Amino acid sequence: MGKKRQLEKQEEIRNTILEAARNIIAQEGIQGLSIRKITNAMDYSPAIVYHYFKDKNEIIDTIVNEGFEQILTAVNSVERNESEPEKQIREIFENYFRAALTIPEEYKAVMLNEDPAVLKRTGLLEQGIAGKSPTMKVLCDNLKRGMESGAYAPGDPELTAQIIWTSTFGLIIKLMIEKDIPQPQIERLIEQHFHLILRGIMSGKEAEGS
Repeated sequence: MGKKRQLEKQEEIRNTILEAARNIIAQEGIQGLSIRKITNAMDYSPAIVYHYFKDKNEIIDTIVNEGFEQILTAVNSVERNESEPEKQIREIFENYFRAALTIPEEYKAVMLNEDPAVLKRTGLLEQGIAGKSPTMKVLCDNLKRGMESGAYAPGDPELTAQIIWTSTFGLIIKLMIEKDIPQPQIERLIEQHFHLILRGIMSGKEAEGS
């Protein structure tokens, strides 16, 4: 076997391990994941799994990081809008919705997890979170600029970001749980969500014109 094919084979096995782990997490949550269950699902020996990953926690970290990278990439793809921050914030959340809804089982398993190691990545409510969470920093920067320019009503950017993000999280989770909602209704819910958020943060003058 050539070196290129060998590397491709190794990548295939690694991805197979991760896919098996994702399926288990989707069905049983992160707490239900184990090396034994992964090997049973793949019909591989534990030695093969340990060749690619140090332990179960490394597999979980990899899955969590990949999910966050996907969402962060979607959020960071939004261009900064100096003159109309409300358009930027809308696009940020549209991208966030789209990215999250493409990985519903992983998103639920990770974002609803109470494990302290996972909460280090998913936590949003502590004071000073904008300095730790890249997604919260993007939102806080937008809110701060909007408040300074007068487009948004005055307030605490981080606190406002936390409330916006948690309300968005609630809608995302409900859309994932209520799986049979028709797409037109999903679009209506998301549109109303944005409408209420924007009316809530816009300054009085801007809100009257919205």
